[in-house]
Amino acid sequence: MIKIKNKILLRTLSLLLILALISMFKINVNAASFSGSGTEKDPYVVTNAEQFNAIRNNLSAHYKLGNTIDLSSISNFIPIGNLDRPFTGSLTCDLGSDKMPKYAVKNLKIHVAKTAYISENKSKWEAGAFGAAKGATFTNIYLLNVNVTNYNFGDNTGNVVYGDYKPGMDEQFSAALIGNAKDCIVTGCMSSGKIDTSSNNAGGLIGRAEGSTISNCYSTASVLSKGKWGTGGLIGTLEDTSLTYSFYKGGEVSCGSEYSSQGMLFASAASCIITDCYALGTGL
Repeated sequence: MIKIKNKILLRTLSLLLILALISMFKINVNAASFSGSGTEKDPYVVTNAEQFNAIRNNLSAHYKLGNTIDLSSISNFIPIGNLDRPFTGSLTCDLGSDKMPKYAVKNLKIHVAKTAYISENKSKWEAGAFGAAKGATFTNIYLLNVNVTNYNFGDNTGNVVYGDYKPGMDEQFSAALIGNAKDCIVTGCMSSGKIDTSSNNAGGLIGRAEGSTISNCYSTASVLSKGKWGTGGLIGTLEDTSLTYSFYKGGEVSCGSEYSSQGMLFASAASCIITDCYALGTGL
């Protein structure tokens, strides 16, 4: 009886060990490992697409590009952060001797399918590398050859002038870098490619900026929108935001709605400071 019990115990321990090893293996496969500690002074260094995608696993950490990130292997990149859980950390890139960012993020592809409104801030209608950011910092981030589509339509129940909106119309954004930027600092960032959307708050770099400071940024991305309001070449809409030394150049900005506000640099700005900015392009 003792030998039988010992055999059963041995088999049980062996099985538990195997399950533990399998569990450890799964964790190692699914979790991207970074160098750095994720603090502001010692940020996580992002060197590949897997690591960039894993930023969503720690939205309050600090990150730095350590290589050019090619996202072409991800057919539909899910935006990092949303209104319900925004990104609150930082993403930076060092400058080279030519005063340009050493690295870039390229071939970002985002497709946000049309879905029903769920509840406040939870519908996930934010399209951008970062769907929503709050109190975050972005420095010297270049996004090249983006392809962003968002099929959630910025509709309204009555006259848009009087604010008779359907639920969620202010909770949708389309842009290359940040869908909705609240209380953020964005410096030296750029985008190229195409934003093709049906949503409100569409911009080449940022969909909507509120309480933010944006400087030395530009975009050459085309912004094509069917939304009811907020289509801009660089930023869709601004509120309580400082925009300086920034521009939009060379792309196309168009809006399919007869009621929509649109502009080559931005569509609308309330309580903002705009200094030394310009826009060149084709507006329809």
